[in-house]
Amino acid sequence: MRAITHPSTTRGLSGFVVMLSLLSAGCGGGLDMLSGQDAYADTSLEEEEGSAIPCPEELPYASEVVAFTPGPGAGYGQANLSDVVLGPPTPGPPTSGSLDVLTLGVGGDIVLGFGERLIVNGPGPDLVVWENPFWLGGDPENPFAELGEVAVSEDGETWHVFPCDPELEEGFDPTCAGWRARGEFDPCTLIPLDPELSGGDPFDLEILGLEAVRYVRIRDLSTEGHPPSAGFDLDAVGAVYLEATD
Repeated sequence: MRAITHPSTTRGLSGFVVMLSLLSAGCGGGLDMLSGQDAYADTSLEEEEGSAIPCPEELPYASEVVAFTPGPGAGYGQANLSDVVLGPPTPGPPTSGSLDVLTLGVGGDIVLGFGERLIVNGPGPDLVVWENPFWLGGDPENPFAELGEVAVSEDGETWHVFPCDPELEEGFDPTCAGWRARGEFDPCTLIPLDPELSGGDPFDLEILGLEAVRYVRIRDLSTEGHPPSAGFDLDAVGAVYLEATD
């Protein structure tokens, strides 16, 4: 696997944000297979008057962990599986990164599903992946990034990979995940998802010539890192266009 380097970008969350949280966040053991329900089905929005407005029962985010294969240096967030990667990402300013994440480890991967729903091809991006990059010094051209490869599947066996070149001399490959910062938005009201407002890394099924998929796989592209937070730090996966299956 090729090393991920970029002249203007700091890599490796373990050297910065995650290590600041280790005093308050536990790290669990390994995991092979999980399934779960949407952890945000009961999320509510507080009005200024103090009354709660419930979120819709079914939000456009992954609702099950189908498989998780941690790589070396993983561990952060595993104590909170599967909820930590289900439902919406943690919204916030692009100048900071979320700590509510799962570290994949070097070369680790995870497969998420949407239950009885399919991600379908529509105009523009069809799905969004959130890692926890943020703008160093407030500069959107200089994100603190850790890259991952995204693949999709209809049956969980045949995978279609978005081409990702982690070694560009300048900037980042638009079909790599892990370099676009999150946005400040309300997951209860931003339905359907709008990647321009939500932030995260958008992906278009049209690139792969696909009309519908059921599963999303994210694979870490790092070659080294320090435990328990080496590699890609997954926050969430959402869909812009969803259809219920028969």
